[in-house]
Amino acid sequence: MFRKRGKVVFFIVLLGGILGAVLGHVLSDTIPILDKGLKIGTDSLSLNLYLFDISFSVHANITLCAIIGILLGFLLADIGRRK
Repeated sequence: MFRKRGKVVFFIVLLGGILGAVLGHVLSDTIPILDKGLKIGTDSLSLNLYLFDISFSVHANITLCAIIGILLGFLLADIGRRK
């Protein structure tokens, strides 16, 4: 039961962060501070096996609106858990 609840909380928080980032990008023309943030990630990691080439990189853009969305996701998950 706890594992299922943990997956639901993770999904709600992830969705809150994604929706917050999209909303911040949409509103960046009117409120530019919402789209300001920190970009973290790795450069392209490449593995060449002569038959095929595999490249892998991970980037995350953490903005103010995404953080607000994550916090709202935590609040929604907590309210849903208490009922």
